[in-house]
Amino acid sequence: MKNKTFSPEKYPLVIQVIDPYLTIYSPDFDYRVAEPYRPSDVGQTEMLIMKVRRELASKMNLMTSSQQTLPSPTRSKAVFSIAESDTLSTSEVARLIRVSDETVRRLAERGELKFQATPGGHRRFLRSAVEAYLSKFKPSSVEV
Repeated sequence: MKNKTFSPEKYPLVIQVIDPYLTIYSPDFDYRVAEPYRPSDVGQTEMLIMKVRRELASKMNLMTSSQQTLPSPTRSKAVFSIAESDTLSTSEVARLIRVSDETVRRLAERGELKFQATPGGHRRFLRSAVEAYLSKFKPSSVEV
């Protein structure tokens, strides 16, 4: 009989496509796997998720056998915290720079704010690109 209390499925995974890589991250175990992204390979994500789940199950079994305490599963909303994310959605960028979603879209279309498109056509902004955009507006120190 399988012990369901040690199921890796209880632990969230963060899945990101950041050109040119597919990355899967487990925040509870601080475990990350990345491989070159192949959009034409429809099973790639599923295979990588299964690989991560197997490796996490193995890690959990080792922790259990050595009587280490397993981490509590992270709540999914905490996983996608804006403060910790490397990539941001249009609305997250809008909240950070205190403008509307439409303004962020216009900035992206004009090339003022760099972004990457997901396979579904959504914009994802690297935190570093948003910081670079904001740095243009910081007052420079002027000596008098």
